[in-house]
Amino acid sequence: MTWKIIAVIAPLFFVAYQSLSKFFPKDISPFLINAYASLVGFGVMLVLFFLTSENKSLALESKYLPLALGVGVLISLGNVAIIKAYGLGAPQSAFTSIFYPLLIVYALLVGFLFWHEKMSLYQGIGVLLSLAGLWMITYFK
Repeated sequence: MTWKIIAVIAPLFFVAYQSLSKFFPKDISPFLINAYASLVGFGVMLVLFFLTSENKSLALESKYLPLALGVGVLISLGNVAIIKAYGLGAPQSAFTSIFYPLLIVYALLVGFLFWHEKMSLYQGIGVLLSLAGLWMITYFK
């Protein structure tokens, strides 16, 4: 399996979980929902680790621990924000039409600014089209 296939499949999981998030009533804390979801995710990740790894040690080099913890914090905050948006009544079609183009724009900018990746002409055009689309979505509601 190549990374491009994963890039096509992965958003389906996010759209599915966002759809499920709309079933939660507004009075349930997104922090509690995310805590339960994180516990399940912890279990799934452990099972996948043990099924796919030759080295079954749970030890992580100390120099990578802050990085792993930071990733966990960012994933949790992102999930809380998504759950909160749906709890506030965000329509999935409107939320995702803003969220995903911005995800692309932010990823390209981070890649360009921090990782010194080259942005192609087509990526630049894509950013401009995404921003134009975002403007149209918010302006014409």
